[in-house]
Amino acid sequence: MFWGISMNKPKGFGKTLFSYACGAFGHDVFYAALSSYLIMFITSQLFNPGHTGISEATSERMIAIVTTMLFVLRFVELIIDPMIGGVVDNTRTKLGKFKPWILFGGTIGSVCIVLLFTDLGGLSTSNPTFYIIMFIVIFAVLDIVYSFKDIAFWGMIPALATDSKERESVGVFARIASTLGQSIVTFSIVPIVLFFSKNHSQSGNVIGDKQGWLVFAILVAVVSLVGGIITVIGAKEQESALRQSTEKTNIMTVFKAIGHNDQLLWVAVSYGLFALGYVICSSFLLYYFTYIFGDASSFAIIGTLNLAIGFIAVALFPVLSRVFKGRKNLFCVGVITMIIGLIIFALAGKQLSIILTGYVLFFFPYPILFVCILLMLTDSVEYGQLKTGTRSEGVTLCVRPLLDKLAGAISNGVVGFTAIWVAMTNNATAESVAAMPGSILKFKIVMFGIPIILFALSIIVFIKKVQLTEAFHDKVLGELCTKLGVSKDELS
Repeated sequence: MFWGISMNKPKGFGKTLFSYACGAFGHDVFYAALSSYLIMFITSQLFNPGHTGISEATSERMIAIVTTMLFVLRFVELIIDPMIGGVVDNTRTKLGKFKPWILFGGTIGSVCIVLLFTDLGGLSTSNPTFYIIMFIVIFAVLDIVYSFKDIAFWGMIPALATDSKERESVGVFARIASTLGQSIVTFSIVPIVLFFSKNHSQSGNVIGDKQGWLVFAILVAVVSLVGGIITVIGAKEQESALRQSTEKTNIMTVFKAIGHNDQLLWVAVSYGLFALGYVICSSFLLYYFTYIFGDASSFAIIGTLNLAIGFIAVALFPVLSRVFKGRKNLFCVGVITMIIGLIIFALAGKQLSIILTGYVLFFFPYPILFVCILLMLTDSVEYGQLKTGTRSEGVTLCVRPLLDKLAGAISNGVVGFTAIWVAMTNNATAESVAAMPGSILKFKIVMFGIPIILFALSIIVFIKKVQLTEAFHDKVLGELCTKLGVSKDELS
């Protein structure tokens, strides 16, 4: 037994775990760059009056337009993503139904993210209107292909393992790798951008220049694509009586699979609130170190902490799950710990040791809670199959990526407009922000206050409505086996 992972697994399961983990690493490198740092590039580089020659008013108007477009496009996905899940479920190829979309989305998405981290050949200043149009088109394409890849990638979990223990193995390995991916981005973004910028130094509080950000985007694109290719080559799906009982999905069954699966919906509501709170706070971290703490280079400490804490947290998941008697209790304890961390962080001022103490309490539970939700949503595939008679892996597992992207979109809007509201754009400095009455308080209310409220609401929903525990899922499997006339031994 290793990290709660039994060695008595199907042949080739170790290779599958490694290959899937590589894909998770690259996938979260991409997600971190897109959800947390694209908005920083836009607000600090793309329309900077000091670099572009445009007026401050024009700069803020362009930032507001781009931020609004990001927000609107992600809301459209509320309708599109379940349909994409249906397309994935209906895919029939020699590579299966998931791997073609991982390749397709990974390739096109890598090209698009590189383009988004540029000014498109100077269009942002020479022809701002045309730039906005091109930006929207490129981002919309990226959004769609990323959705295909995201849904296909995470939708593979119920195909890679059937019982809760095997799925826990996949979830733990994937989360370790994805935490590593996010941590490396956090750790390396400032050094990479500064190193590849033309002057190799930080100008005021504006990190690097467009050249440095472009190299960062290229590295992200390559790592993400390679990770996806490794998953396609090495991850092996398991065939079982449950998966063989599937039928083609149509538009009605797509929404039936979601609407009739009450546990999927309640887990989704709770996670949506939690994810939004987490992404809002984490998206402000670089702003905090740049404009409140006053030293952007110290942000690399966060990446180091993420790397160390992420490994420890996910490795402890099986143990903590047993100590707290299941994922449901573990989720609640974890969210309460994060709330305590945010309160400490908010009151820390410029005391780095206190800031880091608060951050550790905030971040340590996150990888564990992600695994809890991921496994619960995966287990809801069988629950939905029992209730509706249709197994919808892609549709069911599209919900978590949809919520993450929606949270990212809302947080981009919150961050973009807050940055304008408290004057943290373009050539702002920690001194200029501190000199504005109420700016720091307003910033902290958004960065810490809103997430605390969202976390509290998440716990309330989770406690009152979510029933999908490990024992509950085992009971569902038993009922499904009886309904299909097979034994549990035939599921693996």
